[in-house]
Amino acid sequence: MNKIILSEWERKKYGDYVDKLRKYPDCFEYCVLPNYEDHMETEQTECIQLDDCFAVLMRHAGHYILVALLFDVEWETRQVLEWLDRWDVRCMRQTNETLLISHANDVVEQIKFKDHPLLLIEKGSKTLLLDPEELIDVADVYEQYKKINNTGLAEDVIVESD
Repeated sequence: MNKIILSEWERKKYGDYVDKLRKYPDCFEYCVLPNYEDHMETEQTECIQLDDCFAVLMRHAGHYILVALLFDVEWETRQVLEWLDRWDVRCMRQTNETLLISHANDVVEQIKFKDHPLLLIEKGSKTLLLDPEELIDVADVYEQYKKINNTGLAEDVIVESD
């Protein structure tokens, strides 16, 4: 069981993130869509690296959606929570029209995966514009491998008071 001690203030700040965080033997998984494996029409995921994390995408109803983020097991739980509080990953629908990126200070990394814009954003209060035609599609250089992810090995992150 993975435990973290948080102050009352930190519980309020990170509480939503902790509730969606799972620890595997080889990584942390933040479930953008909780229990996504129970609700999707396919079990195949695509993991695309954005800076220090991996965006986990699943195909649903003809397009990709972001279902989770993976972080290296070497990270401390608190590092993952701090990262989630500062950064956001967004997978957008295929489009040729200018994208409106709200609640952002900056777009730190911007790529496409099979024509879906995939963005690493520093959270903030601005609205930014982004031309999807300028993004490079990484699907051609994407390395595929098969991995069975046994969700039975996942442990919830338990919060304890300080």
